[in-house]
Amino acid sequence: MPTILDSLKSVNAYPIPLRTIDEVAVRRGLTLHTEATQEVLKGGAFGLAKADLLLWLSHAPNVSQGGQSYSFTDEQREDLRTAAYDLYDVFAEDEADKPKTIYGYKGSRL
Repeated sequence: MPTILDSLKSVNAYPIPLRTIDEVAVRRGLTLHTEATQEVLKGGAFGLAKADLLLWLSHAPNVSQGGQSYSFTDEQREDLRTAAYDLYDVFAEDEADKPKTIYGYKGSRL
């Protein structure tokens, strides 16, 4: 039977670091080696973890690994963000469950 780890890894073919998946699971109260039952997969904790990973993917760098390239277009990144925010709207019980928008600038010039 598949585990929660298997289910989270299958969100996308991009090689998400295990540490990132582990951090998301801990934040959402999931145990990675628990069986991924229908109840778990339809639950709020899993939905929010999936949203976290989709949002992470929308900012992930384009990489080449072992002769395989992984990249996203700007449109794909926007689609990932939209899917993540849709999941937040469905599963977030309060504003603390949603990511915060951070504004700022990079560099020494405005």
